[in-house]
Amino acid sequence: MTQGKFVAAITARLVIRTEVAGDFEQWLAQLNTPEVLAFLGGPRSEEEVAQSFARMREAHERGEPTFYMVALKDGGGMIGRCGLSTIDPPQAPAELRGRIQIGWTIHPGHWGKGYATEAAQAMLKRAFGHFDAPVVYGQTSQTNVPSWRLMEKLGMTRMAQFDYEDPDYPPQDNPTMVYRLLREEWRR
Repeated sequence: MTQGKFVAAITARLVIRTEVAGDFEQWLAQLNTPEVLAFLGGPRSEEEVAQSFARMREAHERGEPTFYMVALKDGGGMIGRCGLSTIDPPQAPAELRGRIQIGWTIHPGHWGKGYATEAAQAMLKRAFGHFDAPVVYGQTSQTNVPSWRLMEKLGMTRMAQFDYEDPDYPPQDNPTMVYRLLREEWRR
């Protein structure tokens, strides 16, 4: 666990922060479920979740784009994560590899309340401000309707020419659909 909490963003209802005591256990119990991870390859082993948390910590410590925990401002309970990472699958088109992408995972008890939108808007601000990214991508599947609808709500444009097959995901979640938001579009 990270020593001392770093707050990446505070929104009207959320604190987007590094891991604190209890987040790992809460993730395993409440977010590492078939329902939550239906479009992300399904639940992971405890070891895989630990590796994911370690990658987030290490990326943060190196000053690279990473995912952060999303907690409710009132009461502080962790409800998911949202953040940035670089696109690295070798199957991704060359134009995408190494570029910043945005993503989110929210507990089902908090779906439909605008938390993912609120967190994603804060992370777009971080991408275009702190990281000075000229473009941010989003990736999802046709079956993950809430995800691509949120991308569209954020102003992202579908880039079908960049879709690709990702063997890390089952056939029903392929091809990977790609969305894009340019910094100039975000500023408007």
